[in-house]
Formats: sequence, structure tokens, C-alpha cells
Amino acid sequence: MFFLTLFLLTSIPAGAQEKIPLDHTVYDQWKDLGGQVISDDGAWISYEINPGRGDGWLYLYHTVTGRLDSVARGFKASFVPACNALVFKIQPPFEQVRKARIEKKKPDDMPGDSLGIWDLTDLTITRFPRVKSYKVAEEKSDWITFQYEKARPAMDTLKVSEEMSVEQKKEVEAEKKKIRDENRALRKAKGSELVILNLARDQFFSYPDITDYSISKAGDRISFIELTGDSITHARVYCFETATMEVKLLFNQDGEARGVVNDRSGRQVAFIHTNDTVKTKIFSLYYWNDGETVSRKVVDTLTAGMQSGWCVSEHKPIHFSDDGTRLFFGTGPRPRPEVRDSLPEDEKVSVDVWKWDDPWIQPMQKVQADNERKRSYLAVYLLLQKKMIQLADESMEELVTIMKGNGAVAAGYAFNPYRRLITWESGRTGDVYLVDVLTGRREKVITATRNRVQLSPGGKYLYWYEPADSNWYAWSTEKKVGVNLTGTIGTSFFNELMDTPEPSEPYGIAGWTKEDRYILVYDRFDIWKIDPFFREKPVNLTAASGRVDTLTYRFVDLDKEDEFLPLTGKIWLRGFHSYYKKSGYFTVDIGKASVPEALVYGDYSYTGLARAKNVDRLLWQRGNVAEYPELWTGNARMREERKISVTNPQQSRYLWCTAELVEWESFDRQKLQGLLYKPENFDPSKKYPMIVYFYERMSDVLHTYSSPRPLSSSLNRTYCVSNGYLFFIPDIPYTTGYPGHCAYNAVVSGTTYLVNRYPFIDRDRLGIQGHSWGGYQTAYIITRTDMFRAAEAGAPVSNMTSAYGGVRWESGMSRMFQYEESQSRIGGTLWEKPFHYIHNSPLFSANTINTPLLILHNDEDGAVPWYQGIELYMAMRRLGKPAWMLNYNGEAHGVRKWGNRVDFSIRMMQFFDHYLKDAPAPAWMEKGIPYIEKEWNRGYEMAK
Repeated sequence: MFFLTLFLLTSIPAGAQEKIPLDHTVYDQWKDLGGQVISDDGAWISYEINPGRGDGWLYLYHTVTGRLDSVARGFKASFVPACNALVFKIQPPFEQVRKARIEKKKPDDMPGDSLGIWDLTDLTITRFPRVKSYKVAEEKSDWITFQYEKARPAMDTLKVSEEMSVEQKKEVEAEKKKIRDENRALRKAKGSELVILNLARDQFFSYPDITDYSISKAGDRISFIELTGDSITHARVYCFETATMEVKLLFNQDGEARGVVNDRSGRQVAFIHTNDTVKTKIFSLYYWNDGETVSRKVVDTLTAGMQSGWCVSEHKPIHFSDDGTRLFFGTGPRPRPEVRDSLPEDEKVSVDVWKWDDPWIQPMQKVQADNERKRSYLAVYLLLQKKMIQLADESMEELVTIMKGNGAVAAGYAFNPYRRLITWESGRTGDVYLVDVLTGRREKVITATRNRVQLSPGGKYLYWYEPADSNWYAWSTEKKVGVNLTGTIGTSFFNELMDTPEPSEPYGIAGWTKEDRYILVYDRFDIWKIDPFFREKPVNLTAASGRVDTLTYRFVDLDKEDEFLPLTGKIWLRGFHSYYKKSGYFTVDIGKASVPEALVYGDYSYTGLARAKNVDRLLWQRGNVAEYPELWTGNARMREERKISVTNPQQSRYLWCTAELVEWESFDRQKLQGLLYKPENFDPSKKYPMIVYFYERMSDVLHTYSSPRPLSSSLNRTYCVSNGYLFFIPDIPYTTGYPGHCAYNAVVSGTTYLVNRYPFIDRDRLGIQGHSWGGYQTAYIITRTDMFRAAEAGAPVSNMTSAYGGVRWESGMSRMFQYEESQSRIGGTLWEKPFHYIHNSPLFSANTINTPLLILHNDEDGAVPWYQGIELYMAMRRLGKPAWMLNYNGEAHGVRKWGNRVDFSIRMMQFFDHYLKDAPAPAWMEKGIPYIEKEWNRGYEMAK
């Protein structure tokens, strides 16, 4: 085990050496913190720190003594509920995995993960090699279980030589045959070894050939499936009782069993089984409880309640209700039998038929094909009544239960009749049903709504936001009547900053209190506590202080297990100042209206608040533009706080950035905000080039840290500023029908304001960059102005007329909805608003572009078809204007592979350095890279 004390993590003292600009070599070493967990007793905190590429560390911090230990390459950690151990996985060394990839090793031959168990009493670590998975009980327990990967076939290195005697040759051949036989058995093995381990008593149990396993919530029972056999598969299902350490055989038949689950207590077990040997199998549902000797079949194709031609589905996980009286599972039409391939390739037909009124267009059908083949519908087996109830079906395909499966009613949704509308609508339209879980009887409550209708956690109300009048409604499941919850309040509950031509959206809700007594609804700033029976008047729980102070309050859920908010006592809120961008954590008494009490609040971004299960020990992250969001811990009032992580001590060696909020009036007299980033060694007497980056509204990230990483689609603002650039991010509001002009109005007015106000900005050295929606806006803006000396547009829509009729290939959806109702904001069809489509398309004004343009568009882009980038590139080419296009082969909407991201970062900075800093042009810009040289010629060097 590797130990690292806290003083070794201390940053290098500021001023110990002259700070240097960031360069492209820092990407691998910059790290991120994540995976933080806190033990139930609050005594221990674990977290990971991982670099962009390479080996990370798992840390263990003791909140009483402050001791900090670590282990290399640890990840995915869980505290054992008894608080005596930390269980985690260990990745193989990065270079070992990289070497195996270079050698193109098969998946079974790749280095595998290990399992680590960190004893919290003596801080020793026990390792188990090549572990596939592990599970830990949710409640107080000393038991864990884990499964090894399948054993690898042994290497046959034995050789027979002429010098051997006859007997020696026979022995070698016998040993070689033994290895071949063992390897053959290993390759045919269906499962692998399962280990059940008691950490307190150091007791160890092992079972071979296990394919699936489950541990009950309290850790009382562990169930698992064993599959054996060669030509005929044989299934056994076992239950291990942790109190007695006895194993019971629950099931023993030929065939295949899957999906074993326990109920909360472990006294009940369920799984599915089939005797079929063909690829398309028909499963049955089996059940056992500790009052029975063996499991029994409870649902098959002949069970009353099963639809004709249907069967139990293997594709929906089975689960018990929290009280253990119901067993939920999936059903669906019997799978179609395998079709024998009896035709040669040249006689086969492969054709897609696009019918005008298909519910989904063919590309979307293709993307969804596997989901549709596996589609299953929720059913329930009532264990006390021994009765199956089909809850959902093809006429009402989705169903959501409440109270962890204990609720008497559920909400059902039928979207299938309205699938066609998704072609041009941004949301889903459907019918809403109230479903009796005990009988399956359903009542249609709402027809053809696009509203997100949900069932309250206690089942007393269906509730939704109605865009038509911007109010929240509730429908009583008992009285069968609806009520307007917010109509008498006199404040807005729609998103006041929403500027897309679709139905308005609400700010949402915090939740419901116990027994559905109150619903807590958000307006832009405050939280309203509303009695759906109207026995009490609605109350502004935060005493309207949010709107007065422009502070947005939102509930922070520190108890994920409880579906309800409490009726009394303090609840936690996160506050965010919409103007100054400060944030913090607050508490307010849910029982009465009052100004929330600030526990921490300032010029930071506070995130990730969590609480130990059994004590008031808190965990959170705090950071800003210059401070990585480190992990902090403190008491229930966030006092006695301590920073427990140091993620990037090397940052002190590099020039960093500062960020400030700027405000200006746009050309149409709107007050707008934006962010201006400067180098920490900023000198107002110098002239700085500036790059402008944008998307929509981004000023809320004022206090957000930006790691110097090679990004998938944009410039890294920290890298740019460290290398002597200013970086400006303006907010953009929109008007329906004129998205391009709105971008011009905000971006150019903001840039003009800055260059006129600040003489340190070099107005002759301005760049502009954006990706996707930002890429479109970049392309549009440079058709309207020559103020930018260089531009990069990533995945830009250049021609809205061709893009309108295109397809988002990743989802298979038509692009029409995006223009009619969503982000592109045209607000009508191509035939209703042809002028708007043409006027907002950069392609039709490409002849006015005088700005050198770098385009990124990849050939597997599933969001914006890459022919949009090609159209713009071809226009620039035909017009004889300087333009380059980067296509990372096989990449999608952004650049994902690490090597490609680094390459893109280098090329983009070389492009802007050339135009904004007069750096020599690299060879790829001057000479290009011929296709036959692309494998080896990067062209980074300066052209001669």
C-alpha cells in the first residue's frame, strides 16, 4: 500500500519560481476529483483524483485525526455499511493497458481490474486479482460479495524434443492434452467464481460457475445462479444465509436461469428460467420464500392475466416492492423464431421503405430497432393473492410506480399514437392514465398532452405545469377533480429567460411533503409552499427574499432514500445570485415562511453537498476560476470546515487567469452580461489579442474552474489566457425568427463595447470561435462583420434549408423540430417562413465573408450532418476565400479520442496564433496535408 501524508500534497510556494504559460504537454498531468463517498458514521471520506491520461489515486481521509492515505489506481469505492472497510476496484497500470492495445490483444487477454478491501481498523489492504464486479449491502452489514473474471486459458509452452526419451515424450504429450482439455472447458464455461466474504470474522466462501448474483439490502441473504453443462445447460439457484452461513438450493433444472433478485429482507428470491435451447427463448418467472423448500413457477405463457402470444421478458429487470408483497417484471410478445439464412448474398434483398405517415421515420426506426425488439411492458405478480396483473401494454406502454412499488396507483403513459409528431415537435405528446396496481384497471385522465404529468409520491394527485396559462395544476386521484395550484399567487412560474418558440417551461418543483400534504413549487427565485386542498393559502417559503435579492433558491436533497420532504424542521437550499453569480448553501424552516439562513455564501461555486447517513457530517466542493473545486468537510452548520484534497498542486507553476463580469447595452438596448478573462499577470499598458467564444447564456459560470484540457469542441479558455490572450464570453438572448441577427446583436455589440472601453484590447487582433449552435452563430456573424481577424466554426449549420429536411443520425430524428420549435428558433416551417431560413443561413451570404475560417466537422457527426460543414467549405473554396476544414475520421459531433483532441487543440491554437499574434503559419495551413501522407505527416512545423 502507498501512503501519502497531507504535507506532501502542499502546493509549491507562490513566487518560488517565475510562472510560465501553459503548453500542450500539461494535458496528461491535469487531474480531476470525483467518486467521493462518506461513511455512514462520518468518520471516513474516500475520493479519487485521476489525470487526463495515466494512473490515478484513491484517497482515504479520516475526519477525526486528519490522516490521509492513498492507493494507486483505485476507483469505484464503497464503504461497507458496518463502517469497517472500504471496498474498491483497482485498474491495471495505464501503460500496461496501452501496450496491450498496441499489440491488439483480445478482450479476454487484456489486463483486468482487481478488487481492494481497505481494513479501516489497521489500514491494511487486501487485493484480489481480475475481479469483474462486487456488491455491498445498503444497510448495516459486514458481508460483501464479488465475482472473478473467467479464468484465462493456460499457455501451452511445452515442446517435445528429439533428446527426450519415449516416456518423457509421452508425459509431455499427456500434459499438453491436459492443458488443451482444461482450456476447452474454460472456453465453454458459462460463469466464473463467486466469493462471499465476511469482513468482521474473516470468513470466506467460494462458488464456481456463477453467472448472476444479488445481495439483499440488509445483507441477510445472497442469492446466485450457477450454470453448468456442455451440450445441455443446467441451472441451479442458491441462497446463502449470512446469519447461519448455510446455502440452500432453491432450484435445480436443465435450462438457463437469469436475473436473480432478493427482496429487501432477503427472505424472498425471484428469477427467470427457460428450457429452450434455441437462440430465441421463452422465459418463465420463478419465486421462493424462506417458508418453502424449493422455488416455484408463478408466471408462464399460460398464466391467467398473460396476454395471448406473450411471455415473460428477459429484457426488463425484475424487482420486489419495498414491502415485499409485489413482484414486478416485464412481459412482451413472444420473440420471433430464428430465420435460417438460405440465400446467397446476391439474391438477398435489403431495402428501407419510407412511408409518408410512418410513426417514426426509417432512420429513427433503425436507431431504435434494438430497443423495439427488446421492448417489454410492466406487469406485477401479487404474492399474497397469487395473481398476475398486466399493468402496461402496447396501448399504454409506460408506467411509473410510487412508494418504491408499494403504491396503490401508478401513472401510465401512451405515446405510441402520437409518435409521428416528434418529427416537428420538440417534446413528446401522449395520453395520461391513472392505473390501479392491484387490478390493472386504468382511467384516462388527460388526452394528447405535451405536459410532463407526474404522480405525487403519496399517490393522491397527478400534477403538471400547463404552458397555456403558465400555472401548475393538480388532479385529485380520490375526488377526480383538478385544481389550479398557482393561479391566485400572481407571480410567474414559467422560465422568464426562455426564448425558444416552443411551449414555455416551468422552473420545476422541490417535491412533496409527507402524505402529499404540500407541494413546493419554484418560481424564478423563490419557493412556494402550496396546500393542494387549499385549506391554507399558498406561502412564499423563502419570504420573497429571493426575488428581492435576485437570489435563486433550490432544494438540496440530502436523503435520497426518502421520497417525501419533511413536514417540519430545516431543509437545505442552494442559493445562486443571478447578477453577481455568487453561490452558497442555506437552510430554511419548512414549517414557516422566513428568509433562508446562509451557512456559506460568496464568490465561489459550491457543489456536491452530501451528508453522512447517521451523523451530521457534511461533504462539499468549493472552487472558483482560480481554485480547483476541492473537497471540504464540516459539521451540520458547515463550520469547523477543512479542505481535504489538493488536486492540482502543479498549478502554482503556471500563469493562470482571472475572470470578471462585464455589462453593456446591445444594439437594440438590451442590458446584457458577459465574462472577460484576463491573465493573472495582466498589464493594462499592453495590447492583448482577444478571442470571443459563446453559445447562448454562459455568464453564470463566472466562478467555474476550467482545467487546461484538450477539449472536444472548443478552445480552452484557461490555456488561451495563460498564453497571452483575453477571452470574452457574451450572453445571447433571442427573438423568434432571427437567431443569426440576435447572435450578431449580442456578440458584436459586446465586443464593440469592450474594444471601445478598454485600450488594452487590440481591436485589430480579434478572433471568434464556437461549436454546434455556437459554430452556426460564428459562421453567420462573419457574414455580417469584418471585425474579426480569424474565425473557427465547429459543426456549423450553414444552410438551414437543407438542414431543415435532414436527419440527426445519432438519434434518427428529423431535424424539423429544431427549427420550428427548438434551438434554431425559426418558429415555422420552411414553406411558412422561407425568407427566415434563407436569411439566417450563412451559405447564402458566403460571398460577404472576408474572415479566414477554420471549420471542424467530422464524418460521423450524429447531431449536425457533416455535409453542412462541407457546404460552407465548398462555398469558401469556390469564392477563393481562405478556409480549412478538419474532419477527424470516425468522430462524432465533437472530438472524443484523446489524441484527436490534443491534435485539434494544437491546430486551433496555431490557427489563431498565426492570425492574431503573427506567428508563422504551420505547414498544414500553408501546404495542406495530402491524403497519402495523413498517416505520418502532422504538419505542425512552421512552413518554409
